[in-house]
Amino acid sequence: MKTKLAFALLAFLFIQGGCDIAKPKRSFRLAVSEKDYFYNYMAGHLKPFLENKGYKIVITKAASTIEANKMVARGEADLAFINNHSVAVSEVLGSETGRLRTVLPLTTRLFFAFSKTVIADTASAKDLFEDKKVGLERLSGEAQLNFERFLKRAEIKGTRLVAFEDSPDVIVFWGTFYGARAEKFLKEGWHPFSFKQNWIEFLTLNDPALKPYTLPSIPGNRRSIRINTIATEAVLVANQEIGENSIYELARVIFQNKLELVHNDIMYQSVNESFDQNALLFPLHIGTTSYLRREQPTFLEKYADAIALILSIVAVIFGAVQAIRNHLAKRKKEQVDKYFLDFLEIRSDKELAPDQKVKKLDALFQRAVEQMTNEKLDKSDFHILSRLIQQEMTMMRFNL
Repeated sequence: MKTKLAFALLAFLFIQGGCDIAKPKRSFRLAVSEKDYFYNYMAGHLKPFLENKGYKIVITKAASTIEANKMVARGEADLAFINNHSVAVSEVLGSETGRLRTVLPLTTRLFFAFSKTVIADTASAKDLFEDKKVGLERLSGEAQLNFERFLKRAEIKGTRLVAFEDSPDVIVFWGTFYGARAEKFLKEGWHPFSFKQNWIEFLTLNDPALKPYTLPSIPGNRRSIRINTIATEAVLVANQEIGENSIYELARVIFQNKLELVHNDIMYQSVNESFDQNALLFPLHIGTTSYLRREQPTFLEKYADAIALILSIVAVIFGAVQAIRNHLAKRKKEQVDKYFLDFLEIRSDKELAPDQKVKKLDALFQRAVEQMTNEKLDKSDFHILSRLIQQEMTMMRFNL
């Protein structure tokens, strides 16, 4: 029963692996938080882009980014987005994070802060946030967990987090270069904030997924200012169980056609094969790893000459061993044939008296035993010969 189950399991794995090679997955369920402006904005680009390449993309709404990634971990969706520095989200997911893999970084996201009142150029992050109402797009989600982590590390206290619509003093969000949301807040009279170097250095020192970033002012816009801030990558994640070849093909399509995405938004210029794999929140999917290493020689290609030499040596040694074994087997065969001929000669010699035949047969048996003991006779051949000699000697003694 166990053997049958093992064969059934092997057959299933073979079929699954074969399907991934012969027919890579072309239909994906993309889980997106229904209230996340940026991820829905990205999904609006990624869906038509991939469908133009022959994919079928089904957008599955989730209550939050945390729930979207849970759906992927549980196999209820195939793909989702997440900020690469969202360690707090991975902590909420717990052991389920072990089933998530990074497909590739898609965009660079910048951290923006806008104040309702004018903030002095000398103001610090503490001046901006401490004892203030800070507005977030969505409470109890990825942005809140990450921002609370920032405040805790910087020892900034008294901050109350509220929704955008709850009359905050300051609003924060992760956006793209010169994005529509930033423009909207500027038109509504909000004032952008440029962070001091010590805040930026402190946050990036504590998290390798965060990088310092300077967004230049727009030359023709007097209200636009130079903004010093931090940046992260929005990454596409998948369930680790999705086949290697399926993710290989998905990564290939995105990497090789990224200019089509850049036409939608300049933020996709960060789609680059040379990203820092060591800074990824989740390990890289094996399919993407295979794609990135596609130009590297395989183990067999790299060591082909050495392997060929080793195989040649092994073949020569094997041939020599076989030749020696065949020679020894031939000698044993020749020796036993000689004993059989001696036996037949003694048996058919009518001039010998019965007692003389017994003596000769007994001498023949003794020589055969010595040869077998010295491993110069095959045991099976010796047993046949010894039975024939014993039978003949018994008959001769009976006749005596």
